[in-house]
Amino acid sequence: MANLYFQGSSPDGGGWDLKFTGIPVVLYDTGETRSRDKPRIQILLVERGTCFALWQDTIDNLTAYKVSSQGFHTMCLSTDHTRLVGLSFDCADAAQQLWSHIDRLTSDPENIRLSGPGNRSKHGRKQKQRPAPARRLPDKSHISQPCCFEHVTNVEVADRSRYLSLQNLVPAPRPVPLDTGTDA
Repeated sequence: MANLYFQGSSPDGGGWDLKFTGIPVVLYDTGETRSRDKPRIQILLVERGTCFALWQDTIDNLTAYKVSSQGFHTMCLSTDHTRLVGLSFDCADAAQQLWSHIDRLTSDPENIRLSGPGNRSKHGRKQKQRPAPARRLPDKSHISQPCCFEHVTNVEVADRSRYLSLQNLVPAPRPVPLDTGTDA
């Protein structure tokens, strides 16, 4: 789980405003289809329970995604590179895994359009990438069914208090006036 913050709009630029809490997801589009012909990396924050996208942005060469401190990452918005957003993670290991994954994607020479100058480390340039050894995939019979998984196929007004996306997207139900039973 992670919290998404936008940097405060105060003149000194300090302070962070909490916007959403959810699960961070990285999507890598190779750009090998007719409809999406440019590779891109997107970062999303999805709602726990529904996987509805609460927030998303594209990581480009000016995003400057970096680790500010242990468990806190910052990046510039792709739509406005002067606005800073931050992600604080509940688990430091998860934060490190996300950073390693994004760094690996942006350091790949095939994604040169996505990485900015100075984004790759000197260590990464000197070391030649070795192909990963081929792994045999497990048989389907050895894979367990999802644990504690609830397939959400529909949501109702009664689920409004359970999901943040419904609270934001669906108006609150109006109370129905009670009939007192007396006619005037």
